[in-house]
Amino acid sequence: MKQYTLYGEGYSYLVPLLLTKNSSGFVHSRFANGFNIKMEDSLIFIGTDKNGHLPFGIHLPKELTTFAVSSVNNGDLVQWNEQTKSIELPKLTISLDKAIPFNNQIIPSSQISEDCIEEYINLLINIENRTGLNLSIRDFIHQYYAERKQTWDENSVEFYVQLLIEAALSNDELLLDRSFRYFLGRGNGLTPSGDDMIVGLLSFNAVSNFLPNRFSEKISELIEGESITTDVAREYLRYALRIEFSSTITDVVNAFATADTKKLLEAFPNLLGLGHSSGLDTLFGILIGIFIYKRNTEKIGD
Repeated sequence: MKQYTLYGEGYSYLVPLLLTKNSSGFVHSRFANGFNIKMEDSLIFIGTDKNGHLPFGIHLPKELTTFAVSSVNNGDLVQWNEQTKSIELPKLTISLDKAIPFNNQIIPSSQISEDCIEEYINLLINIENRTGLNLSIRDFIHQYYAERKQTWDENSVEFYVQLLIEAALSNDELLLDRSFRYFLGRGNGLTPSGDDMIVGLLSFNAVSNFLPNRFSEKISELIEGESITTDVAREYLRYALRIEFSSTITDVVNAFATADTKKLLEAFPNLLGLGHSSGLDTLFGILIGIFIYKRNTEKIGD
């Protein structure tokens, strides 16, 4: 059988160490723009950069990705060859020899741009689509500003969003547990909407550092200790807890730290366009982060 070698264009700087630690695995899942391999308990994505540079990604050109996806099957054995810096599969080899490493760095800031916050909220208000959990962001924003003591139905998504905000502000263990158990794993797809939302929230915290430590610790306990969400969503959350995000997310949240409204306007549609609703769910999570950040700022100013 002829063995083909494909050369990656770029890879996350975290990937080589992960492969060195976990050198054998299998093809976990395939889709149009790439496939995931599972090495021990970690996932690595191999495919296009259509969704940005991923913190656990190896990126190939589109035409090579099409060929690669057609050449692998779920369950195929995978082996990392440290000597040749390549991933070996039954029908092909993915080489990192000519690829360029990338690092989607977060820019922390003690002062978040109010102009960017205002611009961001205006961008969201103009979106008619509903999130993956069937929530209207436009309506939520209007209701949130109309009155702080909302009276949403206790079975509604909006109620649990408010619960999540209160949990983050109070650091109440029971509220954290209840809100996380509602959102983690909720929704369809490889990355359920609730998980995308939490990743967005964590990304805004990465630049502004307003969440209590227990917030992240609780998420880690749930995703590592229970089968509460999908493998892919868990991987994104693991990286988010380590302050590692896709470039489509870092481009948005870094704009708040650098007060760059032009960059925000450029980055916003790139994130919005991801998946069926993943981008919008992530953007909504960032909005929740903004609301918590502003409430915290108000408390400090009182």
